[in-house]
Amino acid sequence: MSPLFLLFAALAQTPTPPDDAAEAPSPASAEAKDEDEDEGPWTGTFGLGASFFTGNSRSFTLTGDALAEYESPVWALTLEADGAYGNAAAEDEGEREATARNLGGWARGDYRFTSLLSAYTFLGAETDQLASLELRTHAELGVGFTVLERDKAAQELLLRLYLGGSYARDRRFQYFPTRENLPDVTLWSPAVGLAFRYDVNERVHLREDAQLLSDVFDEARVILDSTSKLSVDLTDRFALTTFFEVRHDSAPAVEKVRTDTSLSLGAELEL
Repeated sequence: MSPLFLLFAALAQTPTPPDDAAEAPSPASAEAKDEDEDEGPWTGTFGLGASFFTGNSRSFTLTGDALAEYESPVWALTLEADGAYGNAAAEDEGEREATARNLGGWARGDYRFTSLLSAYTFLGAETDQLASLELRTHAELGVGFTVLERDKAAQELLLRLYLGGSYARDRRFQYFPTRENLPDVTLWSPAVGLAFRYDVNERVHLREDAQLLSDVFDEARVILDSTSKLSVDLTDRFALTTFFEVRHDSAPAVEKVRTDTSLSLGAELEL
């Protein structure tokens, strides 16, 4: 048998590598995948903001917010809190005038039946001394409709509308200029809300939450809350943030204006 024939026979019997081996992921991509799988369903952020003035205007304001979110294919839970404290020099020497004293906390749970339809429950409590609001407790039940949803390449687009029934009770107390008890107010109303999330790119994120309550039993009263947030990531965990809030109450406490707005700048740390 010729040597040439033996060479061709040996080549024919050499096993070829399977296709899976050619398509095996690189160590770097496998490591990135493991990191994604290690990330749990919980995410959270904590932010602070401050402003200080001296000279002709002597005042300061501190703001803070915290957010924790749990996300799964079926369940979603959001825990949120924010507050502000500030004062300024009054006309009388040695006296200080309050410019911000409010604190609130909210919890929302969602259960998704389908990609379109979900049910939710909402609980909240807040206080605002400048608005003569000692404590507002708020409970809500309803359904949500997901109009837009995209989560591709770490760029989120979400628009969800809410429709439900709401109960809120305001315990009112006048803190300024004199301390005085005020009548409490109860609100039974339908509730309409929306949640909008949009990632302009990998570092710029826009968020909007709004809610409208309208009393249908007693005197006509409308409450509107809107919070717009723009954040710019400087690193993977640190971002600069801007909040713009609008709060409208068509029947506020005595001698209080109907609409409050606030614009705050701060920094946020992802936990």
